[in-house]
Amino acid sequence: MMFYSIDLFTKSKRGLHGGFTLVEALVIIFILGIVTALAIPTLQSGLAESKLAGASGEITVALEYAQLVAMTSGSQTRVTIDAANDTILVERFTISGDITGGAAEIAENDIESGAFATVAHPASRGKDYNIIFADEDRFDGVDIASATFGGGQTVTFDAMGVPSNGGTVTLSFGSNQVILTVDALSGKVTSSS
Repeated sequence: MMFYSIDLFTKSKRGLHGGFTLVEALVIIFILGIVTALAIPTLQSGLAESKLAGASGEITVALEYAQLVAMTSGSQTRVTIDAANDTILVERFTISGDITGGAAEIAENDIESGAFATVAHPASRGKDYNIIFADEDRFDGVDIASATFGGGQTVTFDAMGVPSNGGTVTLSFGSNQVILTVDALSGKVTSSS
């Protein structure tokens, strides 16, 4: 008769080699799959909210910057938000040529001779303030669904910073939506989702 002694202080053969059994590995993979499936909708929702917030922020900055440029330059500045092409354009009215002709006063007919020219983007040195959503990865998937300012897509700020009219801009990303409202008296921009 043979007796076997069991040593409780030494590792079993499995402990020396480590690793997992196939069943243990499959259980871990299954659990990770469930966690990932639960996390994906949350991540996608966060991505949509982030992109919409960035796009609405860019439009708000464009409108506020145009108002500031109008007040500091003393000339009209306008923002055109083209919903069909998903673009934002900021332009300032500039007088063409020497309208004084050396005279002390400007003739009434010459006061409005000029044209709108694109202003420089305040955060991108050397670039015009013309944002094209299709060219910006940060706005990928964001759509300017509509932009309405008094029947058009343009709001013009006068030298006092007063907008020509109020209006709304609607942005969408999938089923998420943000509406920006421009106050007709102050030009203040508010956001609602």
